[in-house]
Amino acid sequence: MDYLYIVIVSILIVSALMIVLLTNTKNSNNIILQGNKLTIFHPLKREDINLDADLQKWNVQKIQTLWRGKFYSLNLQLKSGKWNRLYSRNFTGKIAPVIEYLENTSPEKKAE
Repeated sequence: MDYLYIVIVSILIVSALMIVLLTNTKNSNNIILQGNKLTIFHPLKREDINLDADLQKWNVQKIQTLWRGKFYSLNLQLKSGKWNRLYSRNFTGKIAPVIEYLENTSPEKKAE
């Protein structure tokens, strides 16, 4: 019976640690752009960004890694000082509508 309690407590501790790690993850599963509002869905939270009011500067980077190949990163710096990074395997992937919107509405905020 003592072993059963130890196993149950261990499972609860591991589950709590996994929940903490998932809430602080930087990877997004889904991105929705509606007008000037960008919604980023993380595994356990949702983040809304007003691209006209909150965005300070942005840029796109091509990243080449040895094991995972190439992918693209859209970096958004907000006026609060926080950086949001959106990743895609190809340039025409899920970040393409966001890049097109930013190039049309705020090219002066693009950082090189």
